[in-house]
Amino acid sequence: NETTAGAIYFRGFSRAQTTAKRLFKPVTFSGHSWEGLLNFLSRPAKAFAVKELRSFFRDSTQWPQLFLICALIVIYLYNFSVLPLDRSPIKTVYLQNVFSFLNVGLSAFVLSAIAARFVFPAVSMEGEAFWIIQSAPVSMKTFLWIKFFLYYPPLLFLTETLIIASNILLKVTPFMMFLSVLTIFCLVPAIVALAVGLGARYPDFKSENPAMSATSFGGLLFMLLSFGLIALVIIL
Repeated sequence: NETTAGAIYFRGFSRAQTTAKRLFKPVTFSGHSWEGLLNFLSRPAKAFAVKELRSFFRDSTQWPQLFLICALIVIYLYNFSVLPLDRSPIKTVYLQNVFSFLNVGLSAFVLSAIAARFVFPAVSMEGEAFWIIQSAPVSMKTFLWIKFFLYYPPLLFLTETLIIASNILLKVTPFMMFLSVLTIFCLVPAIVALAVGLGARYPDFKSENPAMSATSFGGLLFMLLSFGLIALVIIL
């Protein structure tokens, strides 16, 4: 009857209307939200930065790509650890420096591939709601700078970690370690800026999958220009 049904189903209906308890607590620093780290920005710029970070980590299509990149990096470093340099008739120190020099180019190519997958589609990920960005109280220049500075630190950390770890495995000289670290430090902002700029020049707001943007004309142009830049730096 009605009384029995109300007693049985009310609890379930009530729970369906309430918010479930979070599985993970929000990240805080000294009792403050991580958003407080962006307080140096203006309120509109901070809102864009927070939105960008939340959109990135909430996108389920990004996580498999991140795990795949981590696996490839582990394999990349493992290959350096098993190089039989001591069995070569050529002097070990010479081989170590040659491999370290080539490693700069390989690490930069890895950086370009990651930038093509994550940084280049950053503007396109706004989708057909890009008109909201255009009507927001933030200039397009500021919008692109936000994109740049959100992707620049993690890519710099990732690439520098990759080059330092591989050089340690190769046991290179201190000079080659300094030279490779400095070269990567100069290459990262150039490649990230190139990805953001070409991504804004050739956006694809209708694509639902960010990976599709990397295979467009703009994505191919970015890969060609970034590879050309890396080759020019290595040659010089």
